[in-house]
Amino acid sequence: MEARDSGSKIRPLPIDEIDGDAPQHRPIEPPRRWLPLAVIVVGAIAFGVVARGLAPSQPAEVGATATTAAALSEEPEPITTTEAPPPPPPLSRILPFADEGLQLVQIEGSAAIGTWGVDAAAPGFWANIGQADSAAYNVDGSYLAVLSRVRNGSITITDGAGYNPIYLQGDIWAGSWHPTDPSLYAWTKQLESEDGSASVLMAADLSGYTGTTVEPLVELPLADGPHLILAWGDWGFVTADWSGESGPVVTALDSDGLNPLELEGDFFGATADGALLMARLGDSGYMPYLVEPDRTETALVGLDIGAADFRMTSDGAWVIAVTQQADGHTSILARTVRSRSTRLTSINEPARIVNLSTDNRYIILQEAESQDLVFKDWSSGAEHRVPIDGGTVAAVFLP
Repeated sequence: MEARDSGSKIRPLPIDEIDGDAPQHRPIEPPRRWLPLAVIVVGAIAFGVVARGLAPSQPAEVGATATTAAALSEEPEPITTTEAPPPPPPLSRILPFADEGLQLVQIEGSAAIGTWGVDAAAPGFWANIGQADSAAYNVDGSYLAVLSRVRNGSITITDGAGYNPIYLQGDIWAGSWHPTDPSLYAWTKQLESEDGSASVLMAADLSGYTGTTVEPLVELPLADGPHLILAWGDWGFVTADWSGESGPVVTALDSDGLNPLELEGDFFGATADGALLMARLGDSGYMPYLVEPDRTETALVGLDIGAADFRMTSDGAWVIAVTQQADGHTSILARTVRSRSTRLTSINEPARIVNLSTDNRYIILQEAESQDLVFKDWSSGAEHRVPIDGGTVAAVFLP
């Protein structure tokens, strides 16, 4: 080894040689620069595999065949639809021949006065009269008279609009329209005077009503006691005296209130010329007969069938008998007065007569259970039903 020379650098010495064969040394390789990149790639692949394993599996074709638990538990509710009932038909479809509608009065405690237009599905009621007993239209339907129990008997007369009503008040027994003149009305009442009470029959022309009082054209004294006027005309009057204990006594008077004729049985109608429809009550029921204007009698053979009600057409040509049958239906038998021609028809339920149409073609009845009005063509048998919402129909006017 050489001595260190001051100021000179140290010189490395060569490695001493080793005796024998020396091992062969590999040359030093350059640094592995690709290793970090490979580690990153491998790690990313491994992370992806692990993450894929932890993630929920997805179906091969979403929505094709797979159904989730939520879809199974939430089944759709069934769809239901509610159809509204069809509106009721108008009168023009129910009663096609009622070109001008109907006028009617229903009584149930009070009288409800109404009109039923052709385009309406139900009548409209525009007035009420309390404690009503009966009602009747005049010959052309321009006025209506309602008898009530107010003030021991009162009559209210009104037109179709309810304007300027006429009141006949106090102790009135009954009233009746003239068969041909729509302005004439007659009534019976009890008068109180210093000499006592007396029954009178009055008739007046309502077209001369001034808004204060009704001036009677006729004032006829009657026997004391309750008297009802049943019908009248140019021929005279028919009254019923209820003062006796054995029932009413029906009497026909001439136009002067004279020449009384006591009639046997019950009164059912009169014609414009004074023919009176009566019926005696016999062992098998009513036996109808006609009292002619000359006061002779005509037996109506063939109508003694146990009928309880009768009507005569305004021309006096036909008499109609209505009978309640044991099986519940109502038979309607019509017979000409001057011959034996007959017409027979019926309706399916018990019914009562309200009145006839003005042209005599239809007999108008009200069924007991359904309350329907039945317009029955007693000649052909055709019928039309008009539904009524409760209440007894006291009068109907079909123009």
